[in-house]
Amino acid sequence: MTAGRWAEIKAVVATALDTPTADRRAYLDDACGTDAELRREVESLLVAAQGPDSLPAARAAVAAASQSYAIDAESVLRGAIEQTLGDRYEIIRPLGSGGMGAVFLARERALDRLVAIKVLRPDLAEAAEGRERFRREARIVAHLVHPGILPLHAFGESSGIWYFVMGYVRGQSLSDRLRLESRLSASDARRILSELADALDWAHRHGVVHRDIKPSNILIDDESGRAILADFGISKLTGGSDSLTLTGIVVGSPHFMSPEQAVASADVDERSDLYSLGAVAYTMLAGREPFAGTSVTELMTRRLMQDPVALSSVAATVPTDLASVVMRCLARDPALRWSSARELKDAIARCGNDDRSQNLPESVRDLPSFAPYAVTWAVVWSALALVALRSARDRALVLLVALLVPVGLVLHVWNTGHDGLRLPELARIASRPPEWWGLWWPRALRRPNDIWPRLPRPARLVRLALTMFFVGVPGLILAREWLAVRGLAPGSVASIDVFVAGEVALVVGTALAVAGGFWWTSRRELTVSEGARVLFGPTSPAPIWDAPRVDRLLDPRTGGIRPPDRNAPGDHLRAIQDVVALLGADAGGVGPIARSAAERLAREIDRCDRDRALFARDASPPEIERLTLQLSALDESPDGDGTERGELRELVRHQLDVVRRMQGRHELAAQRSGHLFYLLRGLWAQLCLLRNVTVGGPVAIARQGDQVRVLCAEIDRALEAGGSAAAAKP
Repeated sequence: MTAGRWAEIKAVVATALDTPTADRRAYLDDACGTDAELRREVESLLVAAQGPDSLPAARAAVAAASQSYAIDAESVLRGAIEQTLGDRYEIIRPLGSGGMGAVFLARERALDRLVAIKVLRPDLAEAAEGRERFRREARIVAHLVHPGILPLHAFGESSGIWYFVMGYVRGQSLSDRLRLESRLSASDARRILSELADALDWAHRHGVVHRDIKPSNILIDDESGRAILADFGISKLTGGSDSLTLTGIVVGSPHFMSPEQAVASADVDERSDLYSLGAVAYTMLAGREPFAGTSVTELMTRRLMQDPVALSSVAATVPTDLASVVMRCLARDPALRWSSARELKDAIARCGNDDRSQNLPESVRDLPSFAPYAVTWAVVWSALALVALRSARDRALVLLVALLVPVGLVLHVWNTGHDGLRLPELARIASRPPEWWGLWWPRALRRPNDIWPRLPRPARLVRLALTMFFVGVPGLILAREWLAVRGLAPGSVASIDVFVAGEVALVVGTALAVAGGFWWTSRRELTVSEGARVLFGPTSPAPIWDAPRVDRLLDPRTGGIRPPDRNAPGDHLRAIQDVVALLGADAGGVGPIARSAAERLAREIDRCDRDRALFARDASPPEIERLTLQLSALDESPDGDGTERGELRELVRHQLDVVRRMQGRHELAAQRSGHLFYLLRGLWAQLCLLRNVTVGGPVAIARQGDQVRVLCAEIDRALEAGGSAAAAKP
């Protein structure tokens, strides 16, 4: 075996060892291609490394040597593209590597923008099949211009180096996020699923079936939070030939491929992508794949013979309607899935935090708030009859009108049936407040997901004052008029003064309460609109309650810990300190370790953010534009003006080069800050899981405690990797 061949084997083994077991087969298919001998050598080394008799030291040595070679190979590739593309692109740093090659962050000189350059491995570039597959991916992506699909800017070959230039996304893959956070909230998962369905709808309408939807091929943009679909390397054109994928060859990732992909069927269409997207959604919501914990062979068999465990069984907090949407994606028969990505997106849009997610039977879903409407109707007409009408006949007729809606409520319940619900439960459902209601309501009659219990005390006091005002003032007026109609008030001026005094007291008291409420919200740095929502807005769930400045005012949902502002590292540190303080002695002593890691992360993130602010100030786009225009004007000037102009030209050119390098350092600092923040959020998520499993017994606690320790070790490596200087160097 030649040194070059051994180096190639070690590189593949190193990457395979770092690849999740579920994705390893797909990686080997990609890295080894048709080289059966390479596949056999790699698989034998992997078996030896994973076997019970393997020496950990030997395995570590093989992995270290392989990683060293991978770094060397990456350096060789970097040198090659710098030599061939250096006049057009400034290579800043590697972003990652895989079976097909490596990806580098670069600055496009002509347009002064950051891009990602994907370079094909030289050994694959030597094979016509490798070049054609690379070219085919570029052709497909070039026709898919959509915000949810990673864009392609350029494609080419230079001096034997095959490359394409892609849009740069600062962020992480969905697989990295799930590795750190285990699972996502229903709202985050629903948003990501909707964005991916929209991107797939665009691809499908342009005749492209992705065939490799999985978390590692989904990028989450740091700035927008948007999910972006990437890696169309094994995609298929609808109706076109697929000469690069032979019949009978399985393509895709075992944990996320559809049953028809698992048997290498030729009838793989758009619905196969919907199955894979459903598997991704299942993983986001349940924290595990639909068929987790099985070998690849068993995985294929189970996927063909049975359905996944119902999502509602493994993730009880997921809204029922969203769980149903995901499970329909995972139907084994393609005809039973959603017919298109557009239909899936529309179904996701209909999912929400309303009564459909509270398991209400279909026949009573229009029942909530019927009772308040009926009561309001009856009170208004009854007050009119008793106060304004003197004739007994007219009064009786109006009272009859007052009974129409309450009787309609009774008939509605009678006609629709009870659906197994008892009358007291039906009464509670019917007595829920309207979705627009924001004032006081009896606790037992509120909606299950109502925000009222989490409102801060000042907001509840303002709402109580408004409730008393809207009920008390009309009540006092009606009482006074009722006394006047009965002839009781004219002879008793003092009685009328009591009513007037009560009305004035309610008006003044309510005005003072509202003014005090707005003063309180202003002290909490809320805008006027945010303050109005907190003080008066509907208490039904809505996006405004998730706004960082509003959410931090609400009482914790559970457990006495206020969740952190998702975009604030300092608030994550506060939340981690809170949850560590609540961990018992049975948590295995990981609390102090986690708290120390969080504090060091927060300090380093703060340092990176300060660097970013300085670089952004000194190397802003307007400054680059100013220097570029100045240099252009100097270049167009004649050289006969003396050496001073030439010196100035060189000075401006050097200044422009320095500013551009500082711009690169700004991006590196932003990358490091983002990566460390992901780790901080992951630590918060893992500590919450640890606290939740404290009731699961010593084994569950120890297992989750080990997860926290592993993450803390990863944090230590991230903080030590290069230090502050390495984080800033291009």
